[in-house]
Amino acid sequence: LNKQIAYELSISEATVKAHITAIFRKLNINNRTQAVLVVSDLNLQLN
Repeated sequence: LNKQIAYELSISEATVKAHITAIFRKLNINNRTQAVLVVSDLNLQLN
């Protein structure tokens, strides 16, 4: 998934990983499934 995100945004896979890690740390979560639950709890939409 990081590879696909990197390709779509024209950035490196390492940059994607760094941003994902920072987001997880700030949300105090460990994986993308937990991120989806946080988004759901906040009533945000994923597009």
